[in-house]
Amino acid sequence: MTNNEEKILQNLFKQFDGMSKLEVYDILHKIESLLIDFSTPIRFHEVRKTLEHPKNRNITPIGDYGYCYLEDECQYISIYKIKSLFPAFMGGESLYFTVPGQYELIAFDNRNIEEAFSNMHLKYILEQFLKRNHVKKRNPKTRRLLLLDLFDQIDPK
Repeated sequence: MTNNEEKILQNLFKQFDGMSKLEVYDILHKIESLLIDFSTPIRFHEVRKTLEHPKNRNITPIGDYGYCYLEDECQYISIYKIKSLFPAFMGGESLYFTVPGQYELIAFDNRNIEEAFSNMHLKYILEQFLKRNHVKKRNPKTRRLLLLDLFDQIDPK
């Protein structure tokens, strides 16, 4: 790394001081998403214009309640996290999902997952998975939902 890159990284990490890794990953994901739309060299005034227009943002505010953002996805399902302004122990953070072709957020629980996939070829695979696991169970190393890991192993055809 060059001296200039090291200085930029140090300044960037000063901004992340005290944040959780998940929050930092979210910010880095948003930066990656924004970079797709820009030509090089990057101009701050163009980035600021994009950030000021809510339709271009990855975080969607939900009134005075909080905000919603995409946590993870695969070919069969998209998982959204709704972060409330209230602390997590007061119901401040919830997971929701959508399946392709559906745009309504549904609470992410075993019953709703079974209903959403009841008429699909994944029905029997899901039944077996849910006998042994809860949908919110995560891989202890990657912190990714086990359900998404399972779906990634299934060929969509």
